[in-house]
Amino acid sequence: MKGFWTSICIFTVALCCSGNAVSDTRWYDQFRWASEYLFRSQYLSESDLTDPGFWHTLGFEANGTFSSGQRDIATVNAQLSLWCLKNYTRRAPVFDGPSDCEWIPKNFFVDFHLRGDGKLNLRLGHPELPFGLEAPVSTNQTIRQLNTGRDLGLKLDWGFGANGTIGRWNYQTLLGRGSGIRYKNDADSYSFTGRIGNNFDYQGFLPAPGVGFSLFMAELRTGKDATSERWRVAVDGVTYHGPWGFMGQLSAGETNHRSTLNGLVEVNRLNRAGNWIGYLQWKSFNQETVAKWQRANSIILGVEGELTDILTLSAQVERELSTFAGPNQTVLDFQARFRIER
Repeated sequence: MKGFWTSICIFTVALCCSGNAVSDTRWYDQFRWASEYLFRSQYLSESDLTDPGFWHTLGFEANGTFSSGQRDIATVNAQLSLWCLKNYTRRAPVFDGPSDCEWIPKNFFVDFHLRGDGKLNLRLGHPELPFGLEAPVSTNQTIRQLNTGRDLGLKLDWGFGANGTIGRWNYQTLLGRGSGIRYKNDADSYSFTGRIGNNFDYQGFLPAPGVGFSLFMAELRTGKDATSERWRVAVDGVTYHGPWGFMGQLSAGETNHRSTLNGLVEVNRLNRAGNWIGYLQWKSFNQETVAKWQRANSIILGVEGELTDILTLSAQVERELSTFAGPNQTVLDFQARFRIER
């Protein structure tokens, strides 16, 4: 963590010095900030019959572009959240137990614009992995999730990489520490993620149509001096027909030298006013073992809508058709999100 914060401090000093030296150095007016509060509740039919879990999030976000003359120098994105759980069974491994609080720097990075045309940028910090549908689809602070976290073993990592847009194609790479949310790493781990696609100009709950191809190789930290080896290749796609949207992702590879094949299909529909969306997902995880293949399949039905400019409600129900271990569950999720942007 010390090295990352040292880099941020050096970058800040450099920006200040540039601002004093160049009269037209300035923050663009796209600089903005946002604060939000999220309340989330989860109910599991088998294990939490009388005791649902609760998740509270208090977050702050700021981003802006620094420029000198006619050229952008860097774009800063900072998201810092306080996550607090109470009796929450299905949680990220960063928590010490079902009732815990943690400060999370999520999507906390700097993009240095090495060229003025957007073809080559250097990213440093703690971004989401550019893999599959996670690149064009925004799932940040929503209960609607894709396959990336469970498939790869992590959604974010500390590291650096290159990204840019050349013609109709966008590329992203990230070389990370393999430690996920926490910067501290006491294992010999790493991660490399890369994606090229033609549907990534910005992240959206409903992304632009197109296809993408991804690669993931890693030795992930799973505990003190313990790692898990993984590699994946994936293809993803998004298309629309009127108000109906269709997206899918298929990945294949190995986890600790055992074959794995995972997939996701989603059908969604936007209402006429454009403020409510319903979606139906099918997720499949398939892992080879010594004796046979294990399979975990589920169907998810969800809805999300904007009630006002600051309030978004969402709910979903997931039915597990098969699992690697334990009983098949019915999982109910509800979330209220209050967000103020400036």
